[in-house]
Amino acid sequence: MALKRVLRELSAHNFAVLSTVDEHGRPDSAGVNYGTSARGDALVLYVMTRRHLKKARNIAHNPQVSMVVPLPRRVFRFVPPATIQLRGRAEILDWTDVDGTNVFRGFWMGRQILSAYEKSRRRGEMRVCFLRITLDPVMRTNGVGHSIWNLRRHMEAATGTVNWGPAGGKGKGRNARRSR
Repeated sequence: MALKRVLRELSAHNFAVLSTVDEHGRPDSAGVNYGTSARGDALVLYVMTRRHLKKARNIAHNPQVSMVVPLPRRVFRFVPPATIQLRGRAEILDWTDVDGTNVFRGFWMGRQILSAYEKSRRRGEMRVCFLRITLDPVMRTNGVGHSIWNLRRHMEAATGTVNWGPAGGKGKGRNARRSR
């Protein structure tokens, strides 16, 4: 699996399922909109939310998170989507964070979210924040870059691993022909 393909897919989409863990060790998941930023050796995702919501409270307790980005199919929508699975460390940032704001200005849904939160701030909402998620260097994929016909014949070829950043050697990817 080529790193460029995975990065292109991450940038082309902006919806993911974010998973966190609460103070009792129980997992929790939420659908979120995200934007991407590559800075130096780090790949960073930004999410805009509010501090009192479960995901932010969980991150305040345990910053380790995972995300699944579904890549919907244009044809054959009844077939499960390809996915990119990510892990990382999240930080809670102020809503005025320049990098987060710039990332959200870069895509249509992000601009809508910024606008909605700005209106709520004018009405007195003070809990708006960004989550900055610095991704681990290893990303896993399932079905990315494979046609349905290829998957039908070679299901074992669907999984892949892409290494990003210093631990994995930026730009090096490999297909993992084994289950996780």
